Amino acid sequence: MAVRLIFSFDSEDYITPAADDAEKWWAETMSKHGITACISVVGELVRALQFRGRRDVLSAMASHEIAYHSDKHSAPPTWAEILDECGWQDGVERILTTELKGINDVREALGQHPSAWCKPGNSWGAQVAAAMSLLNIPIFCDSPFALKRGQPFWFANSLMLQYHISFDQYFDAPSNERLQKMQEDFLRLCDSHDGGYIIMFTHPSRLVTADFWDAVNFREGRNPPREQWKPAPLRNEEEIASLQQDFDRFLSWVVKQPQVELTTYRQLFYEYKQPPLRWISIDKVLQLAGKVSEFTYQSINGDFLSPSEQFGVLVRVASVLAKDGHMPEAVPIRQLFGPPKMPPSEIQRGETSLRDFLNAAILADEFCSQTGCVPDQITIGQKSVGPNTFMQAVAWLLRQWQTARSLPASIPLSEFPELPKVANEPQFRNYRFKGTWIIFPPEFEGLRTLEHIRLQTWTIKPAIPTQNLRYRDDGATGR
Repeated sequence: MAVRLIFSFDSEDYITPAADDAEKWWAETMSKHGITACISVVGELVRALQFRGRRDVLSAMASHEIAYHSDKHSAPPTWAEILDECGWQDGVERILTTELKGINDVREALGQHPSAWCKPGNSWGAQVAAAMSLLNIPIFCDSPFALKRGQPFWFANSLMLQYHISFDQYFDAPSNERLQKMQEDFLRLCDSHDGGYIIMFTHPSRLVTADFWDAVNFREGRNPPREQWKPAPLRNEEEIASLQQDFDRFLSWVVKQPQVELTTYRQLFYEYKQPPLRWISIDKVLQLAGKVSEFTYQSINGDFLSPSEQFGVLVRVASVLAKDGHMPEAVPIRQLFGPPKMPPSEIQRGETSLRDFLNAAILADEFCSQTGCVPDQITIGQKSVGPNTFMQAVAWLLRQWQTARSLPASIPLSEFPELPKVANEPQFRNYRFKGTWIIFPPEFEGLRTLEHIRLQTWTIKPAIPTQNLRYRDDGATGR
C-alpha cells in the first residue's frame, strides 16, 4: 500500500519583514519539485504583504492550495478566549463575525476560497469547526485528536486531520546528520501510517527567524499597541543556507519514494465528503435501534452514523409515528451538531405515557430542524431528560413495535450517560488549554470552551471514502 502525503504550511508571521522571503522560498521550492503544498494563511499576513508591496510573495503562494489560519492568529483575544465567554450559537456567530474579513482578504489576494482551516497554536473551539463548515471550509488540518492513526474522522461537520511530522523539529539537528535523520524518521512514519495519510508541516518564517514572532510580542496574553510590535530575531545567513540545502535535498528525495502519493486537503476532502442528502430505510433504523445502547458512532450498511445523526434519525421516526400513526419508509440522515448546553445529569426515573412521549418526540424533531442541533433536554409531560436518555427510550419503543407490531401504553425512563463513550477517552477527557501555548495568559483555563468541545463528541464518527458508501437501499429513497 501507499501513504498519502500532504505538505502543509502555517504562514502567519505578519510582523517580521524578513520572513516574507522565507514564505517565497518555500513556495518556489515546492513548485520546483512539482509539489502542490497547502498554505494556511493568516488574514493579517495577506494584508501585510500587500502593504509591503510583496506581490511576488503572494504570486508564489497562489500557485499552491490555499487554506486559512485565522485573521489575527495570536493577537488577543484568541479564539479559545473569545469562546470561553460564549454559548453555542453566539459562539458560532462570534467566529463568523471576526473571521469573515480574514477569509475574504485571503480569497481576494490569492484567488482561492480556502480549502481548510488550521488552529493558531492550541487556540480553537468546537464553534470554530461549526462556523468554518458553514463557510464551506470543511477541513480542520491540525486536529489535536485522532480516532485511528493516519485516518480522518468527522467532528462538528469538519473533516479532522492531524499533523504528524515537521521540518521545524530538525532546526537544531547537527547539519551533518540532519538530512539522514529526516529520511529515517519519515520512512518509519510511512510504515506506521501505511494505507493512511501523513501531513508534514512547517512554519515558513522559522526558516529565517530564531524565535516565533508571536512569542516576542504576545507572550502570556500581552497585547502591546501596534507601534510597539517587534520583529522576530533572525538566524545567521550560514544557518539559513544549511537549512535550505537540507530541506531542498529532502524534498528531492521524498518525491521519488515509491510508497508516497502526494495529495492536498482539497483532493482528500473530495474523496471523503458526504452527499448533501442521505436517507436510511426503516429496516436500517430498526437495526440502529438495536445498537444504540452502546453510546458511540454506529456502522449501518457500511456507513457510520455519529450519535447526533442517530438521534436525528430516531426522533424523526418517532415524530412521523406521532403525526401519521405509522412508520415512515425512510427518513433523512441529518448532520446535526451536538447539544448546545450540558444535558441534565440526573432524571426522575419512572414511566411516561405514550401520548406525552410522542408529543415530546415531535418537539425534539422540530428543535433539530430549526437549530441544526441535538436538544440539550427534552420535556416529557412533567419530566425533563437529556438527549441520550430520550434516544434510548425511542430505541426501546421501536424495538417493542418491531416485536409486537403495536405500541405500549407507557414508556420507561431510565438514566443514561449524556456524553458518548469517546468523550471519556484520555485524549478528550484530559484535553486542556492551560499551560499548552505560550500565548495564553498563565491563568487561562478555557473551561467553557472545553465543555463545548466535549459536547460536540456527539458528532464524532470515522470518515469513509465516498466510493465505499451505499446510501440508498432497502427502500431508502430520497424524497
